[in-house]
Amino acid sequence: MTANRVWTWNVAVLALALGLTACSDFSQHRFGGVRRSADDDESPPRPSPALAIRNAPSVLPRRPDEKVQQATFVPEKPPVAVPPQGAQNPLRLIYHRAAQTHAQLAGYTMLLTRREVAGGRKQPEEVLEVKLRQQPYSVHIKCVAGSEKGREVLFVSGKFDNKIQILLASGDLRGILGRRHSVRLDDPAVKAASRYPINETGLGSMIERFGRVVDSTEKTDGREGTAKYLGLLKRPEFEAKIETVYQELPAGAEPGLPKGGRRWWFFDPPTGLPVLRITHDATGEVEYYRHDQIRGPARLTDDDFNPARLWRK
Repeated sequence: MTANRVWTWNVAVLALALGLTACSDFSQHRFGGVRRSADDDESPPRPSPALAIRNAPSVLPRRPDEKVQQATFVPEKPPVAVPPQGAQNPLRLIYHRAAQTHAQLAGYTMLLTRREVAGGRKQPEEVLEVKLRQQPYSVHIKCVAGSEKGREVLFVSGKFDNKIQILLASGDLRGILGRRHSVRLDDPAVKAASRYPINETGLGSMIERFGRVVDSTEKTDGREGTAKYLGLLKRPEFEAKIETVYQELPAGAEPGLPKGGRRWWFFDPPTGLPVLRITHDATGEVEYYRHDQIRGPARLTDDDFNPARLWRK
């Protein structure tokens, strides 16, 4: 196999494998870049049909770990109740509660259900098992349901040449050159395979992004569009009602939304953590990220993010 063919094959492998790397005032404005029909409103979209997976387990795997406590026990203080709209900015209180809880999670595990449009293509829905440590930033992701079941991706800031580590699923035909690969964060194949880089995986980046929405709302600078607190709403994904925020994004606010879009944020009242985010552009859904079974704080060590240990034969 020539050097050029080897390089081409590696790019193809990485482009397919790295899909895993994985999340103004209250007045309502219409943005020219967002085409909305007469019956469009700020109500959250209906959930899509359940993921069709051959031989899928009836219940997603729950792997209790004696090192991990349920996230619902994390807050040292009672959750801050969101007051009626107008009494105080509810978005700021939601953000404060989420950031407060997240600060107590030095490490945690969760299941991430992800469905997104990346590189101009609709990616298949996946269920990912995520293990994350805040300092140094470390993330280990394993696909547990979907077409890439068994694939793993790992990244540790400042370690392993600051490259993403990849383990292809057993039996994956793309592993002809080996199951293990490493690739730079700025590799074009990586950027084309996911809407966000792997070092933005986790609750922290989502909370920070929501914080920017809150700041923009209070400054009324329009950079993040408009946002509105919708109150406690029922979603079929969760047993109890969850705090809901609706956002309209102007054209150019985000690289993945060149013509603007609409986004719904959902937060768990007991913990304040973001448990669901859905984003639409003019064509329909482009982002769906759901966080389940959040467990922490977890005492995670370097061994939990060491590919030599995790992937040894």
